Amino acid sequence: MNTKQLRQKILDLAIHGKLVPQDPNDEPASVLLERVRAEKERLIKEGKIKRDKKDSTVLRGDDKSHYEQLPDGWERIQLGDVIELFSGQDLTPGRYNDIGIGIPYITGASCIENNRVLINRWTDSPQVHSSSGDLLLTVKGAGVGKMAISHLPDAHIARQIMAIRAYCGIDNKFIGFILSAELSILTSQANGLIPGIRREIVLMHKIALPPLAEQHRIVAAIESAFTAIDEIERNKTDLQSAVATAKSKILSLAIRGKLVPQDPNDEPASMLLERIRAERETLMKTGKIKCGKGESSAVRSCDNSYYDAIPESWAICQLGQICEIARGGSPRPIQDYITSDSNGINWIKIGDTAQGSKYITEAQEKIKPEGLTHSRFVKAGDFLLTNSMSFGRPYILKIDGCIHDGWLVIGDVQKAFTHDFLYYLLSSDWAYQSLSSVAYGSTVKNLKSDTVKAFAVPVPPIPEQKRIVIAIETAFEQLDSIFAKLA
Repeated sequence: MNTKQLRQKILDLAIHGKLVPQDPNDEPASVLLERVRAEKERLIKEGKIKRDKKDSTVLRGDDKSHYEQLPDGWERIQLGDVIELFSGQDLTPGRYNDIGIGIPYITGASCIENNRVLINRWTDSPQVHSSSGDLLLTVKGAGVGKMAISHLPDAHIARQIMAIRAYCGIDNKFIGFILSAELSILTSQANGLIPGIRREIVLMHKIALPPLAEQHRIVAAIESAFTAIDEIERNKTDLQSAVATAKSKILSLAIRGKLVPQDPNDEPASMLLERIRAERETLMKTGKIKCGKGESSAVRSCDNSYYDAIPESWAICQLGQICEIARGGSPRPIQDYITSDSNGINWIKIGDTAQGSKYITEAQEKIKPEGLTHSRFVKAGDFLLTNSMSFGRPYILKIDGCIHDGWLVIGDVQKAFTHDFLYYLLSSDWAYQSLSSVAYGSTVKNLKSDTVKAFAVPVPPIPEQKRIVIAIETAFEQLDSIFAKLA
C-alpha cells in the first residue's frame, strides 16, 4: 500500500466510525443537530439567512448510501443540514491588484496548494465571501476538489471557489476530511465544458455525522497519522534521491573501467576497432558508406579528459566511426499517411516509450507504405536517441518501423558494443552532460546527427562489457529491492 492509498484508508476508517473508539459519554449527534436547527431558525428570523426549501430531515435506516451501519450516537444527514455555503464571484481586472492593497482575493485552484491558501491578488471589493476557519473548496476548472482551511480574517473568493462554514462549532476540518474521503463521488458529478460542481451537489451530499467530541478526536487522529505519512514521504524522497545518486555513481564507475576488474585474457578493444576500421575502409572505397562530417576514415583516439585513466585494454573513438547514425524524417502532412491497414508500417513516436523502460516494444500508429520514402526505416536491435526537447534519452528497439525527425537512429551497434552496455553508457550523466554541451538551439535544444557521430565514447573489450552489464544490473536490483522494502 503506497502513502496515497494509506491516506485514503485512514479517511475511510474515519468516516465509518472505525478510526477512534466511541465514548458513550459523548453528547449524541442528534442533540447537536437540534442545536443546529435552532441556530438556523434564529438566523432566519433575524434575516441573516434564508430558509432552504430543500431542508432535509435526518436520514434513517432506509437510506441506501454506503453508510449501512453507523456507531451509536452518529446520524446520517445531508451536508447542507449543517453548513452554510458561500459561492464566489469573479472580479474584473480593474478591481484587483498584485501589490498587496486591500483584502486577499482568492482567484482559484492555483491559490490552494498542499492544503494551504496562497495569495497573489488583493481587492478593495466590499464583498466578503470568506472568513478565517472557512473550508475553501475548488468547484470549477482543472483543480476541482482542492481544499484548504482559510487562515484569512476576510477574503473575496472567485467563482471557482466555494466557502463552507459549519454551524454550532461543527469542526470544519472534519467536514474537509469527509469531502476528501469521498472526493471521487463529488468530482464524478462535475459537468460542463469547464468541469464544475454545482451548489446542489455539495449541499445534498450525504454524510455520517458523529458527536462533536468524536469529531475532534477523529481530526486529531487523522492529523497525527498524516504527519507521520508526511515524514515517510520525505524520507521516501530522500531515499529516492540516494538511490538515484548511487545508480549514477555506478554508471560513472562502469564507463571508466572501475566497476569490474580487467581480464588480461580479453582481446583488447584496439584489435576489435582495427577490424571495424578495415571493414569501413572497404565499404567507403566501394561507395557503400560515406565518411561523415567531423569523422576521419581512420579510427583514432579522441581527446577527452574524462577517460584519462581508462584501462589499457580499452579504446576511445568517435561513435560515428563504429556505428551508423542518421536522423528520422516525417512524411507531411502526417495525417494523410496514418493508416489502420494491416500492411501499414509501424510509426514510432516518443509517446510509444514507457517511463523507466529501455525498450520500445510497440507503436500505437502505422503509416502507409508510400510514407517510407519520406521517413527513416529502422530495425529491431537499433538504438533510438531522442534529439529534441528531452533529448539524449536512449531506447533499444524491439520492433521494425519508421521514425520521425525527433529521433536519431544508431545502427550496427553489435559490431563494437553489447546492446546493454551501450544503453548504460548513453544513460549515464556524463553522456547526457556531454551531449548537452554540444546541443544547439536557444529555446529548444536539439542534437544533430553529425554531432552524435563525432561523440567520443569508450570501448571496452566485449567480454568486459558483458561483465560490466551484469555488475550494473545486479547492483541496480539490490538498490531497487532496498528501496521497495524501506519505502
